[in-house]
Amino acid sequence: MKYQWFERGAFATKKAKKYLSDTFSPQNIKKIAVIRHAALGDQVIARPFLLEARKFFPNAQITLVAVSNYQYGMPDDLVDRVHIMPGKDRKQATSVSDKIKNIRALGEQDIIFDLASTNRSHWMMALGQAKLKIGFPYKSYLRGVLYNVCVPRSDFQPEVECMLDMLKILGHHPSYPLDFNYPDHRVEQDKTHPFILFFNGASQTSKILSQQQMKELIELSLANHPDIKHIFLEGKNPFEKGDFLEALKQYPNFAIQACLPLEQLIELTAKASLMVSPDTGVRNVAIATHTPTVGIFYSTVPFRYTPLYEKHHIVMNADGSIPSPPKIYQAIKSEVSSWS
Repeated sequence: MKYQWFERGAFATKKAKKYLSDTFSPQNIKKIAVIRHAALGDQVIARPFLLEARKFFPNAQITLVAVSNYQYGMPDDLVDRVHIMPGKDRKQATSVSDKIKNIRALGEQDIIFDLASTNRSHWMMALGQAKLKIGFPYKSYLRGVLYNVCVPRSDFQPEVECMLDMLKILGHHPSYPLDFNYPDHRVEQDKTHPFILFFNGASQTSKILSQQQMKELIELSLANHPDIKHIFLEGKNPFEKGDFLEALKQYPNFAIQACLPLEQLIELTAKASLMVSPDTGVRNVAIATHTPTVGIFYSTVPFRYTPLYEKHHIVMNADGSIPSPPKIYQAIKSEVSSWS
């Protein structure tokens, strides 16, 4: 079985199985590349994979393969090298030959891990050189074509766990709770002056509540928890501003926080008692600091982005309709009642 910790579900070609049985040793791996093409929230949840990969491959140079239009929150502090592929922002200025040169510039690796499964990452897997090419492709026909080792991907298992499955299949046992190498709510929480953060932004407006719904939700919580500070976090986009909440400043325990640099956002989130947000990168920042969350879901699947081992409430309707403010508030009330 040497370095083949699976029986059913996972996939490996005969050649890959032979390599794992006869040659592979984590200590002898010198170069690995990790592909992650995604926005803030997806960048954040890749951090435990990089930390665990560092443990499992102690002698390896780790290269993060990112894309030019998704670099905000990129976990470059956890790797030795960053390789940027041209993205949509460079589409017109990048020829096919330039794209191929970019892929070749990555250099030969011992292992390439694809944590993206995008068209660009597929090209990297097809043209890149490595002894093992590991991923969780959505399309089964890519098994054995682009990837010689594959792990299952499910909408009912947190995506970070699917990533870690790529290490588990080789024999690594990750430690829990997961480490994101961020400030830790369990240490940083302001217990003397508890406060709740609200955020209503996302890359797509289809993921967020209407202004009226968010206002109703916050006012409901303000009225029932006068001793707890409520802070609305603004984002960068015009539709993420808090002007529509000006009337709530009549409550002494309400404030609007202008958009913060990422580092300051992480620090504030770690100190917070709770984060209330739709499925967005800011919620993933809270998860990464181990801060409890109330996640509002109706346009994206909830279980793929919710850890199994900490206090994260999911508010959803079985039919996919938008949860009402009173229903969302019940999750806030449940979490607040656990503080006493």
